[in-house]
Formats: sequence, C-alpha cells, structure tokens
Amino acid sequence: MWAIVDFEASGLSEHSYPIEVGYSLPDGTSNSMLINPLSASDKWSHWDQEVQRNIHKISRSMLEKQGMQVIDVCQHLNTILGQYELVLCDSEWDLFWLGRLYHAAHMRPSFFLTEVSHWLKHQNGLSRVHFKLALDNLGSMKYQAGYDAKQIRLAIDTLVKSS
Repeated sequence: MWAIVDFEASGLSEHSYPIEVGYSLPDGTSNSMLINPLSASDKWSHWDQEVQRNIHKISRSMLEKQGMQVIDVCQHLNTILGQYELVLCDSEWDLFWLGRLYHAAHMRPSFFLTEVSHWLKHQNGLSRVHFKLALDNLGSMKYQAGYDAKQIRLAIDTLVKSS
C-alpha cells in the first residue's frame, strides 16, 4: 500500500518553495493544504507571476491569509504519511520541495519519498513513458495538489494492475 504526494510551488527554480501540498491515500482519501510562506524559518520570497497566472492560480496573499504554518503542515504529513512504507511523487521537484518544507520547519519527514518513475522501473520494469501515458489517459492535471495526487494514484493503479 502506498500514498501519493504532490506539491505546487512558487516557481520552477532553485529559489522556489512549496505553496501547496496534497496527498492521496490507498482508501481514496485525498487532502491538500496551502502553506503560509511567512511561517518558514528561512526567507521564502521567490515568486513567479507566470507560474501563478498560468499554472497553480494561487496568490501569495491567499497563502498568507489561508495557508497553514509550515510546522503544522509537516506535523500533519508525518502523522498521516508516516504510516506508509512507500510514499510516491511524480517528479524530482517534489523531492526538492519536500526537503525545503521540512528544512524550514527544522523537522525531518517520518516517511521516505520516492519518485514514481524510479519505483516503477525497479518494481515493474516500466518507464516514465508508461507512467506519463497512463496519466495523460486520465485527462489533464489541474495543478491542484490534492486533485493531482489522486490522478497520479489512479495512473499508478492502472499500471500496476496491467503489468
């Protein structure tokens, strides 16, 4: 049994940071949390207006008003995802943002995050191309972390059942 994690971020650079995290669990439960950048212990200031406008559509002011504290997000993820032997994500960027999130909270995750292509290759001999096709067959991603985590789960389920 595995869980899926997905992040949305302030941009696509080494200066970006996580702004939303979502997960999908084996029982179909999914959840997402906005992250307040002001609650990070290090300065999270990089903001890509193009990414906001064209991808996630979440404003920085929305995060500051509605986002959870970094430490609360990490504690919640540890409680929920720490129960799973395997937690998967669909890109190396998610690994980067997980590290940035936990660093800002001065915490460590209680789970190990693995990029799905790496896992599929070693478990089922499948490539990133297979995963991408399965994901594309489900329709386009919404760039909403909870929804996208659920789509990633469905794509993996399809691949594992067919192999």
